[in-house]
Amino acid sequence: MASLAPGCVDEPAIVGACAGIGDCPERQVCVLLGPDGGVGACVTPMPTPGFPGTGNNPLNLDLFNELDVLFVVDDSPAIAPRLPQVAAAMTAFAAALQATEPAPSLRFGVTTTDAGNPRCAAAEAGALRMESCRARLDEFVDADAGVDAREACTAACSLASLELTPTPGPDGEVAVRPWLEVGGNGGNLPDGVELAEALRCAVPQGVAGCEFTSPLASLERAVARSEDEADPAYGFLRETADLLVVVISAGNDCSVAPGHEAIFSDNQVFWGDLQLPDLSPAICWRAGVVCDGPGPVYDDCRPIDRGDDGAEASPEQAVLTSVQHFAEMLQYLQLLRQTVDVKARVRLFSVAGVPPEGQAIPYADADEPGFQTQHGIGPGCSDTIAAPPPVRLLAADDATELEELPAASICEPDWSDAFTRAAVVASENLGPNCYPRCVFDWDPETPELDHVCDVGAIIFTENSEDRGAAVCPRGRRVGQPGRLAALLHRPHRRRARPALRRGGLQPRARAVAVRARSAGDVLLRLVPGVGESGRRLPGAVRCLLRHVVIDMSKGTCHSMAGGARLDGGERP
Repeated sequence: MASLAPGCVDEPAIVGACAGIGDCPERQVCVLLGPDGGVGACVTPMPTPGFPGTGNNPLNLDLFNELDVLFVVDDSPAIAPRLPQVAAAMTAFAAALQATEPAPSLRFGVTTTDAGNPRCAAAEAGALRMESCRARLDEFVDADAGVDAREACTAACSLASLELTPTPGPDGEVAVRPWLEVGGNGGNLPDGVELAEALRCAVPQGVAGCEFTSPLASLERAVARSEDEADPAYGFLRETADLLVVVISAGNDCSVAPGHEAIFSDNQVFWGDLQLPDLSPAICWRAGVVCDGPGPVYDDCRPIDRGDDGAEASPEQAVLTSVQHFAEMLQYLQLLRQTVDVKARVRLFSVAGVPPEGQAIPYADADEPGFQTQHGIGPGCSDTIAAPPPVRLLAADDATELEELPAASICEPDWSDAFTRAAVVASENLGPNCYPRCVFDWDPETPELDHVCDVGAIIFTENSEDRGAAVCPRGRRVGQPGRLAALLHRPHRRRARPALRRGGLQPRARAVAVRARSAGDVLLRLVPGVGESGRRLPGAVRCLLRHVVIDMSKGTCHSMAGGARLDGGERP
């Protein structure tokens, strides 16, 4: 009998031929020793760090298949030319997210950039809104600004209303929630309504909101509402879910710090030539941004904390809430989730006043006096819409030191690619996990890894229901050498794995892509460091190895004992 590869299993304890785990005694698994998959030997798995399994469940992992998406959407008159793009992008976004198998648990909440300002009568202040735009067409008209954008809703949305299904909350109470949900507990979409259609109707927020856009403050208040048991949004954000924040804004951030609202009423330090009642968001540019150079073209612009007197101040004394405050909030949200899953990610994706990808943001005074009066700076991009550079928004994202999603240009006529990319990145931790242990190549003559691998799994849901593991169709590449799939073409940074050589272990730096051999292959990736606490959380998975062949890739993972490979071939 051929020896098995060190690092994969202990020396085999042969009790007879086996065809599956049911043929082996407790604490052993069946390892195939022939290319036809019909004959195997019972072996005792070697304990793997981070996966302390026992009995017929030697390898454990936690599978977190949840993603929360929070949209913070501009509802000022400035967004009107891009409302068709807001709706259209939802089709590509939903398709990319739902391409993940098995179907993940997805939640979508929507709020506006209107967080409250003395110059505006009312504000959502982070409240989640989940209503068809056809039920609020009056919000797509701003008579004072001469804007009527109702067609942007009616052309994209066919739903007169969104009659959502009641679902249980964190406390078990069943109620209609102010968010969309698919997967998980079955979802809450109305019968016959697809996710893309629901998003096209729900995400566009009209043009009747405040021109002093404050996406960062709205984000913070939406997070606070999700933690407030008295708020309808309570429980929207899950600690077991990755979080993607999508900000769509045609303005800069104007998040005024509590106690400093007078800069829009009595304190004229940042007004420049503005006079009541015609104040504009240019106040926010002067209060929160500083540029290098004499102008009219500037070398760079960056956030600054200024006090009521206009001088540079500490973050605690700043008239606009410091971007560092928002960065720390996002970092906290990620750390909180990483106490549950070390792979958890919080990401911020912005569609704002930046030029098309690959171009530097221009910082210059505007050629058009009206734009300069409105924003305090020239446009960061322009097309049928012009938008100022989102300095504070981009800086908050940069300061988080989280995994970055490049901002997309609000001036581009089509956002489909940008939203597809955002969905692919946000889905990194979703879907089937691919099994990375040693897999033997039964046909060394082919360039691909020809394996016989059948890994079973039982998934314990919140309701203790058993669900089958994801089945990879034949030929599907289930172990991507790229980190986020072909769209991103980024190098894989997986830890080096050992390959056996004469004289001992040598580092092996390249991960191996695996193709499903048959339509019945089920492949799971076991993530180091997960599952040590023993907590059973929603989505926890326990693997049952039924048939596993042992090898790493072509020409590697050979046995040190006797120079034999699993198939009995000699060491090359």
